[in-house]
Amino acid sequence: MTMTPYDPIDGALGPASHRLGPWQRRVLQYLRGLAAFLLLKTVYSWTLICGIWDGDVSRFEGLSLAAQSAVIWAGIMNPVAAVGLWLGAAWGVVLWLVTTLVQIMINASAPEGVGSLVFVAAVEALLVGFYAFLTYKATRESED
Repeated sequence: MTMTPYDPIDGALGPASHRLGPWQRRVLQYLRGLAAFLLLKTVYSWTLICGIWDGDVSRFEGLSLAAQSAVIWAGIMNPVAAVGLWLGAAWGVVLWLVTTLVQIMINASAPEGVGSLVFVAAVEALLVGFYAFLTYKATRESED
């Protein structure tokens, strides 16, 4: 009995010799697209935190404490989750889901939540929903 070495990076996708089905490939492509999106959100978060292009008054300092918390959370957690998503690792998906859930809760509870923060929370909820759909289809594919 020959055993193939376990690689934690391949934990979610299986070994490199394993051929992915069409829905599994779509999940991987979606995760990589999410990783790119998270990196863009990270750059935006850090430009907001650092006050780039703000002039004399920083927009970050004018935000409520809840909004500042959401921006800082995104600036720290999104790049870590993006690496895991790009690799297709299970820990990346879990970290992305936890990060997204925390951001949705912070954004929804922000006093100025009527504006753009609720929109961001809604977009993130849609991204999670689409991931659930793709994962369901990929699971059904692997069962057949």
